[in-house]
Amino acid sequence: MPPSGVGATRSTVDTARRARDVGAEVIGLTSYAQSPLSEICTHTLVAGGQDLVFGLETTASRIAHLVAVDALTQTLLVLRPDTAERILHLSADVTADHTY
Repeated sequence: MPPSGVGATRSTVDTARRARDVGAEVIGLTSYAQSPLSEICTHTLVAGGQDLVFGLETTASRIAHLVAVDALTQTLLVLRPDTAERILHLSADVTADHTY
C-alpha cells in the first residue's frame, strides 16, 4: 500500500478498504496515528511527523516513509519471494490508473 502522509487520501483509504473487504492484511503507513487510513488497516506504521511547514519536515516524513516501504518490500522478497512477486504485480495494476 502506498504511504499516506496524512492518512486521509481518498484513493489510498479506498484501496485499503477494498483490500480489507477481500480479506487482505493491510499495513498502513502514515504520519498520523489517528486517521481514516489507520482505522481501516490491520496494522498501522507511523513514521515521520506532522508537516507544519513545507520544507524540512515534509522531506523528513517522505524519507521515513520511503525507508519503511523499502524495508517491508525487501523483507517480503526475502521471506516469501513467490508471494512478493505476485503482490508487486497486483500493486502495479492498482497504480497503473494513476499514470499516463
